[in-house]
Amino acid sequence: MSTHPELAPRLVVSDGPAALDFYMRAFATTTSDEMYVDERLVNAHVQFGPTEMGVTEEDGEHNLAPSSIGGTPVILSITVLNVDEAAARFVEAGGEVVIPIDDRPYGRRDGRFRDPSGHLWILGQQL
Repeated sequence: MSTHPELAPRLVVSDGPAALDFYMRAFATTTSDEMYVDERLVNAHVQFGPTEMGVTEEDGEHNLAPSSIGGTPVILSITVLNVDEAAARFVEAGGEVVIPIDDRPYGRRDGRFRDPSGHLWILGQQL
């Protein structure tokens, strides 16, 4: 049991199975705990090292995806060992470049991307 608060992001997506497929391909990771009610994904987790990110398919009432509300003000930031390889994998899986990768004056090489569900990501590495 942790002795400090732990943040566990949960993304709401418009198409659960497609989102899980994208995250597995884009981040070369695995999913677990997939639970469906009829055809709708109500819970799944994507593994990022020791962190699990929840994924829920929108229900039209309490859980709405960025595509249903016109975007998102939240940006998820992930640090990887090789940002150029990670970005290529992200785009190959179906994501899009928002701000191209470049060396930044604050000591990181990073860029901003949008996944097919409309969530924003900063992919980066330390310089």
